[in-house]
Amino acid sequence: MIRRVKMKLSENTVSVLKNFSNINQNILVKEGDTLNTMSTMKNIIGRAKVTESFDKEFGIYDLNEFLGVLSLSKDADLAFEESFVKVKNGRSTVKYFYSDPSILVTIPEGFSPPQTDCTFRITQQVLTDVSKACAVLQLPDVVLTNDEDGTTAVLVATDLKNSTSHEYKVSLDPIDFDANFHFKIDNLKVIAGDYNMHVVKEKNVSHWVHDNGVVEYWIALEATSGQ
Repeated sequence: MIRRVKMKLSENTVSVLKNFSNINQNILVKEGDTLNTMSTMKNIIGRAKVTESFDKEFGIYDLNEFLGVLSLSKDADLAFEESFVKVKNGRSTVKYFYSDPSILVTIPEGFSPPQTDCTFRITQQVLTDVSKACAVLQLPDVVLTNDEDGTTAVLVATDLKNSTSHEYKVSLDPIDFDANFHFKIDNLKVIAGDYNMHVVKEKNVSHWVHDNGVVEYWIALEATSGQ
């Protein structure tokens, strides 16, 4: 007899899935209470611990489509069967088939995060303001560096390929070391909130840890960092 596992997805879990869909359109959900995603360019990894615990592994090829199915039924029950999930609410039911895991982009087995060198505090307000500035001024890059006095970290929206680029700058916390870390604004696809952002200088990787303690990202720095 096939075992059918039923559950509801919390609003927080749906929010995580919506955010992860901006990083990668597909996802492999593994057994347990942790969701993972990795961009097709392999330069962004997202991880979140959720309230639900999944009893079986299943793949979703088009996460936005799956989220659209969930939106058809408010507070739907999900029944996970051998090759598909039934999304049921009242008299309506959607049968949604899983994807073959071999065609999905997933994080490597045994992914081991490197040790970080330094930490910065990045609030939601700062992220919102910098993202808005990038959109208004059509700037593709974000630089985390020292202010002119060298004692304070600043986040700068700019265009690194244009020496006469407009700039938007916001001050962060005091620092006692040299910083010169470059990001593409399109890669900062983190869920709303305040973060402690750690940097691994040697690996050109940043680690963003949400204040809720359950959502984190690893985002690659641009190769021009430190130059």
